[in-house]
Amino acid sequence: MKIKVLLVDDEPWVVESLKASIDWATHDFEVIGTACSGTEALTLMETLQPDVVFTDIRMPGMSGLELIKRGKERSMLVDYVVVSGYAEFAYAQKALAYGAMSYCLKPFDEGEIESILGRIKIKRAPASLAATDIETKLLAYMEDPSEELKHGLFQQLQELSVIKQESDAIGILVLSTSGTARPSLPEAYPYAKIGRMKHLFLLPLADLEPMLHQLDPDRGPLLHSLMAQENQQIYGIGVSERSTARLDLRRAIKEANELADQHFIRGGCMIARREPSLTDTFKGLLKQMDEVMRAGDMAGVHRSFDELSQLFEGGALTAQHALQLYHVVNAFLYCFRSDHEEQLLVNREQLLMTYPSVTDMLQDLRQRVARSILEAQDHDVIHTSNETFRAILIYVNQHFTEDISIQSLSQQFYTNPSYISQLFKKELGETFTAYTARLRMTYACELLGSTDLMVGEIAERSGYMDYFYFTKMFKKLMGKTPSQFRTEMR
Repeated sequence: MKIKVLLVDDEPWVVESLKASIDWATHDFEVIGTACSGTEALTLMETLQPDVVFTDIRMPGMSGLELIKRGKERSMLVDYVVVSGYAEFAYAQKALAYGAMSYCLKPFDEGEIESILGRIKIKRAPASLAATDIETKLLAYMEDPSEELKHGLFQQLQELSVIKQESDAIGILVLSTSGTARPSLPEAYPYAKIGRMKHLFLLPLADLEPMLHQLDPDRGPLLHSLMAQENQQIYGIGVSERSTARLDLRRAIKEANELADQHFIRGGCMIARREPSLTDTFKGLLKQMDEVMRAGDMAGVHRSFDELSQLFEGGALTAQHALQLYHVVNAFLYCFRSDHEEQLLVNREQLLMTYPSVTDMLQDLRQRVARSILEAQDHDVIHTSNETFRAILIYVNQHFTEDISIQSLSQQFYTNPSYISQLFKKELGETFTAYTARLRMTYACELLGSTDLMVGEIAERSGYMDYFYFTKMFKKLMGKTPSQFRTEMR
């Protein structure tokens, strides 16, 4: 019998996302209802009698904490999981005090939710099943490495001859596949499904290398047999060899899980092992990327993407690094563009399902950042208290493709040229020449991306009569030649 679940959140898209992102049936769970408020949830709990309730905290009327409290008062035998957008300790502390068995943050991590399901499953399983089900024990231990769970798990690993004692090393394999079914590796190896299409196997260390030989993408007979017989693709194989010391096993499984996604970085099925990390360099580039995006520095943006591309091509970074970059860029897009409505990819699995490779992801992010910077440079809305300068600025914004200068503006507005020059520096923080160059380059970029005009004609339409000077200025400001920019934008 499946474990019954009720999902509660005042934002319908959160409920639908949680409902669709988890393969509930695979974990022996069933979503039997949804509610948009605590009051509605309490009524459904009376009629549907769910085993588990996933609830938000802040909701109109009855909060999630009040829902848990009232459910406990009515002696409902329900496990509560709080899913909240608030990372405050006080919320978590209060939720656990009210009887919630777990507290996780939005956007939720699918692996975290599935680990919680494993804990609920083992808690509700009959004693005979709980004593023998290695998968539920392993998932529960990954979520909460208590001494009790550790002892039961390691005892069973010894009974299965995976290890002889707790200090022994162990081989860890994670297979990333195109299907949800368990790949047909020997039944004797402890197995756990740690993602919709992620499969964990624990091997005696002595069996690890022979198994990797069998799974070799070029010559491995087992790998080709798996793909032929089970009609599912093996995308990647992550490997870790670690001691089963308490925290080390969990870290090793996480490492193998990340490495199973290296096909996203390198392309093609491969066996991936940990290589020297370039994490510090990557963090520096992320910081650099954030700074140049927020400064609207188009040349800096292209330079940063080029450096990141080289780093990923080297193979030392993982899909987790790609996800971090994706989040940095999307945080910028949300802040820079109020109309940015793309649904955020919250975990590696969603990222890999959206982009064929890291190269495709980088190209897409580069184009969207470039377009956002160009589109957001709305020069008509300038906040200045100087009415003379406002009039001058509106005129420049409307006539920047023409032959205008400080001198022509002086004659047009009967204002001293030096004063106009000072106003640009004071109000905009840049010279008249730099400002008009930026306007012209923005317009040139729009023409390069939206028309098939020759570069020379675009130069003239943007206000540059000298083709070579235009291309020189374009490369200086944008970091690319006009032709390179057009290719990337398309």
